[in-house]
Amino acid sequence: MKTIIYVIVFIFLITIVLPVFLIQGCDIFSKPEKGYIDEKSMEVVVYIKEEGLIRKMDLEEYIKGVVAAEMPASFHIEALKAQAVAARTYTVKRMQALGASPNRHHPEADVCTDSTHCQAWISTEQFRKNLRKQFGFFGYRKYLAKVEQAAEDTRGLILTYDEQPIDPLFHSTSGGRTENSEDVFSSAVPYLRGVESPYEDHSPKKEAKVVMKVSEFVKSLKNTFKGLRLKEEDVPEAIQVMKTSAGGKIISLKIGNEVLRGRDVRAALGLNSTNFKVERAGDSVIITTIGYGHGVGMSQYGADGMARNGSSYKDILSHYYTGTEIRDMRQIYSID
Repeated sequence: MKTIIYVIVFIFLITIVLPVFLIQGCDIFSKPEKGYIDEKSMEVVVYIKEEGLIRKMDLEEYIKGVVAAEMPASFHIEALKAQAVAARTYTVKRMQALGASPNRHHPEADVCTDSTHCQAWISTEQFRKNLRKQFGFFGYRKYLAKVEQAAEDTRGLILTYDEQPIDPLFHSTSGGRTENSEDVFSSAVPYLRGVESPYEDHSPKKEAKVVMKVSEFVKSLKNTFKGLRLKEEDVPEAIQVMKTSAGGKIISLKIGNEVLRGRDVRAALGLNSTNFKVERAGDSVIITTIGYGHGVGMSQYGADGMARNGSSYKDILSHYYTGTEIRDMRQIYSID
């Protein structure tokens, strides 16, 4: 009987446990084979804000870290591919080795890891740890492989408009329709046009509510907008929406004696988006928001929804970035 038990344990160790540890010892974000773009690795210079360090990374390895940080690994593979192309396009457009001008915020580096300024990025090791916590010891590996596949299947591909790489803005959830760039930022961009984004119902941020005391609401606004005259008893009657976008986001509104930009009010109150309405319940204010993020470019949950409804990454990118083409970067930069 003991012999049978020993045999079973031995087989388990050899067939299950040992392969797991061997895989862990390998970096699944493997280095690309030489010769795809050129004979030497194309490197991007990255300022890692969390560490205060500058590192050179292989471009494709960096893209895997961006995809891992910017989009849930549980998303459909076609959505992850779309994110990989967007991330690569953003990066290539800013690489000084390819002719970009130095960035005034970090002139010594092409990009940084601050998502409020550039793109988020996560190391392979930290990504692996996060996935283990989320999916367990035996379940996390397939999600590492999905990110690997998303980058590898789109290797070298970027989005262009008029033969130039675009600025591929993206956000979490549009709330049903993305925005024209000029309704959110300063100028109209031909490939950043508002489009329908109907497959976002699975987003946890499609609708959210913020509840705060009226006194806190008024204080937050007055602390941000000096000279604002607003009394607690006048809320919400003293709030009037002046202009909205085609996607329903507030461009401007009048609060008390001031006409303010919707995005500035969003920042002052820490709201998910500028698509919001204010209601009162006793001594509290209830703010309902639709969507999450600025709403321009690709909706990530919309991309995932499109993919789950049969769209390819090419379909997703052409939908959210009007009039763009997917090109091999070697064609644009004449890389041998």
